[in-house]
Amino acid sequence: MRKSSNMTHKSESSRFSNTIMSFDEFGTSTRSNVNVVTLDSQSGIHFDHSPNRIIDHSFSQSESDDLANSCNKLKNIKIQDLQSDFVHLHSIKVHPDTSMQHLHPHDERKEGFQFRSLQASVKKSSKIVVVVPSIDLDRKELRRLCDSIEFYEERQLYHLLLANDPSVRVIYLSSNQVNEKVVGYYLNLCRDHTDNSSGNEMHDMLSRIMMIHLNTPFTKHCIPLSEKILRQPRLITFLKGLIGSSFSGCEDVNGGNVACGLSVFTGSDSIDTLSQKIGVRVLEASGDQLHYGTKQGSRECFAVCGLAFPSGTPELPADEDLLSYGTDRGDMKNHRYIRSVHGLSIGIARQIAKGVKPSKWMIKLNQGFSGKGNASIDLRSIQSLSLSVSEIAALIEAELPKMKLEDPNLTWHDTLHHVGFKTQIERLGVIAESFVIGEFPSSPSVQAVIEPKDGRVSVISTHEQLLDGQVYNGCINPASDRYRAKIMDAGLAVGRFLTTQGVVGHFSVDFIAYQNQDGSWDVNAVEVNLRQGGTTHPHSMMALLCGGCICSDGLFRTNDGSVRTYIATDTHFNSNLKGYDEERFVDALECKADALANRIRWNKGNGVGVTFHLFKFIQRGRIGFTAIGRTKEEAQSLFDATVEFLEDLGDKHSQG
Repeated sequence: MRKSSNMTHKSESSRFSNTIMSFDEFGTSTRSNVNVVTLDSQSGIHFDHSPNRIIDHSFSQSESDDLANSCNKLKNIKIQDLQSDFVHLHSIKVHPDTSMQHLHPHDERKEGFQFRSLQASVKKSSKIVVVVPSIDLDRKELRRLCDSIEFYEERQLYHLLLANDPSVRVIYLSSNQVNEKVVGYYLNLCRDHTDNSSGNEMHDMLSRIMMIHLNTPFTKHCIPLSEKILRQPRLITFLKGLIGSSFSGCEDVNGGNVACGLSVFTGSDSIDTLSQKIGVRVLEASGDQLHYGTKQGSRECFAVCGLAFPSGTPELPADEDLLSYGTDRGDMKNHRYIRSVHGLSIGIARQIAKGVKPSKWMIKLNQGFSGKGNASIDLRSIQSLSLSVSEIAALIEAELPKMKLEDPNLTWHDTLHHVGFKTQIERLGVIAESFVIGEFPSSPSVQAVIEPKDGRVSVISTHEQLLDGQVYNGCINPASDRYRAKIMDAGLAVGRFLTTQGVVGHFSVDFIAYQNQDGSWDVNAVEVNLRQGGTTHPHSMMALLCGGCICSDGLFRTNDGSVRTYIATDTHFNSNLKGYDEERFVDALECKADALANRIRWNKGNGVGVTFHLFKFIQRGRIGFTAIGRTKEEAQSLFDATVEFLEDLGDKHSQG
């Protein structure tokens, strides 16, 4: 949908301003530029950017009272530029608080019982969702892998669709402002374009969303959003007031507490601290539970659950002597892992002495990202020798610096710009496991949720992962029926174990599946991802847009019983799209004159089409999308049509 060429016909559209708040170092609000949002009953939600325009409004007494009530009369916090009738898209900009010293969450003593008590305080499903899409993974790994980690925060924008439910309010925080056309794109996915009255529904949906951006510059330090928020005490005060204000609109008529949850990409100590400060329960695993999402913790979990998994090291309890605590600041320092090349070599040598002699060994950092913390090494020449464990270990230790690293930008030793693999072994710990070989191997996964309310484990999706080597590129839903039931059962077993450890929220389990000579299929569990992941966004988009759930056969069915499936990618790249603008891209998607755009556009009426995400990456020629169909063939056809659309768009862009 493009901007209306005539923005003056108020009879055809309703206008409202979004509120932009700025906190300066003294805690007072400052006047900000205001964008005007246009809700057109004919063609959808548009945003008229007026960077030099300031809307001035004098509040009546009743408006001032309403405003004060909406913020719980917070001291030193004022909202300006609020329209007289209501606020529809709230957008708040927070300036860095230069009057406060930088606060690091690990500088404060976290009392576990306090956090557990807070988690137990929520007794029903969330009605207010506070979204903090912070990428709380190892900072040195992130710095090596991506120089724009803030872009990935927008993979959590699917949460905006929750506001389609009138009882839900969404508070979405981000490091930088989300382009308003992108917000409009997401909300328009919920609109039935054959029904002119649905414009009013979008009008109401916007009123249930508050977006807060910190307006922080991109830096090479990869500071996660959670820590940025903790450095803004006035923002935390505002959030606490906002959650308890009339904006929530979710007061329990029976006098109970408002249900509220903190949705995050992954748990961390910083997230736990933020949860305590704003008084909202985290809907994912806590920072002190993340061990079970490491490579070593995954192997321990599989052993307890009785699942098949590759032979390797550490094999406990035999390899206990190889484990040690870390010394570097961070979550990983508090657990005992193999943290030296020497220890890793001994562990592999012990496996070889037991008869484990694969064609190659997989070496994995305990905390990796998209498979880029993995490496492989061929030790067959050493495995054929008749030597003692110590002699084998010495030979392996000499070979390890020559291993093939999955990330071509990674080196064994530190460089001027990036930390090396050897250093990360010492910081994060490492495992080694035999490479599984079989006929027609594939890489399925199962995704599940542990309900915060009662600990119930539910499988929500299965996938075939699309990998480039060990690197995740996308997924196909559902996984093959040849082993789908097996991985669903394994996922439930892992979930039951995690429940005993107090874990809640999303987790997924990756597998290697291979065919035996008799035609049967076996699966080996590979790792647990104790967080949201690459498969969370596409599943959530489909579930929120189509309605329904996964059935016992592993197929997703809508409320009318029809099947839905999808193919998704985060990494489609077209060099001709470099330099493309987010707003132009949304315009291109919504262009009614483009046959390809019409072919792939999401259709709420039949629940089929393509949705896009990671819009900020389009300037670098990259985009993510999910093709949703009633069959795998229909999803594949939509996926192929999307690639054709992007190629056509790139060709036009490159030609000027």
